[in-house]
Amino acid sequence: MKHNKYFDDFLKNYVNLNQSRLTILDQKVETITELLKSKLSNYKKCSQQGSYAHGTIIKPVRDNDEFDADILIYIKDDNFDPNDFQEDYVTEIYKVFRDNANYKKIVRRKSRCVTIDYSGDFHLDVVPCIEHNGDNFICNRIDEKYEKTDGDGYKNWLAEKNRNSGGNNLKKVTRLLKFLRDHKSNFSIPSILLTTILGIQINSSDKGSDEFQDLPQTLKTLCNRVNDFLQANPIMPTIQNPVLPEENFNRKWNQTKYSNFRDKFNTYNKKINEAFEEKDHNESVKKWRKLFGDDFGELKKSDASIAAAIITASGITAASPSVHATKPYASDD
Repeated sequence: MKHNKYFDDFLKNYVNLNQSRLTILDQKVETITELLKSKLSNYKKCSQQGSYAHGTIIKPVRDNDEFDADILIYIKDDNFDPNDFQEDYVTEIYKVFRDNANYKKIVRRKSRCVTIDYSGDFHLDVVPCIEHNGDNFICNRIDEKYEKTDGDGYKNWLAEKNRNSGGNNLKKVTRLLKFLRDHKSNFSIPSILLTTILGIQINSSDKGSDEFQDLPQTLKTLCNRVNDFLQANPIMPTIQNPVLPEENFNRKWNQTKYSNFRDKFNTYNKKINEAFEEKDHNESVKKWRKLFGDDFGELKKSDASIAAAIITASGITAASPSVHATKPYASDD
């Protein structure tokens, strides 16, 4: 069974990041960008990236877990040469935060970004980005090279895929599968890879089709398509940025992790199909719970248990000779 309302309630109460935390995130980003604006003469603009931009951030499954968000800080450099590593923009932004008392103890420098760690809640990755002749580049300070990227182009690609899935269903399915990943903790896949693998399963011809008529149907459709793709590829396929083929999203994955994901996804896909096809309300809820946990949905009381509750509440006992059961529980015929 589909249980549309149960899926809506489950997303709202257990999966989606609550609005108060999103508001705090927005406020922190605004404060950070104002600081960088005032300290960087070459500051140009800020752009949300990743799950933050895509609307697929989920609430941490465990109380002590954190969520993460990403922003691009666009930098203007008229003398920029993508083939000649001269400026370490990561370090430049890191120094701004390190020299500020509010961030000195919570800032870390990585290869491509600066991380602000709001301990116990979330961490924010700040990625410097240089625009040059219509292309965008990020800075890999460890390998001392500039790498082409197109975060905004990817956002537009994903938004189109989401429109074709109807009613934000792609975003909702992505959140559900990220929840499944974090809830089960027996497979791993970077969010950008999961989002991309889901997105490439959607075609323009899918818009308005019965395959995407609601969230449970979309979940089943996409998981079946993803599973077909995975089972047809025992060797890890290269997942490229759909708007920038030279960018490889596999860099944080390997064959061992892929094989495990492929195996687990096949198992969970079967459970999704079983729960979807189950006609009995309670049995279907129980099958969905095997995927998403006991907070999913509600079990209905059987006719017998309802009758017993009514009899108990009325003070009637089985030994009362003057009482006759009435339909639909029994018949005098």
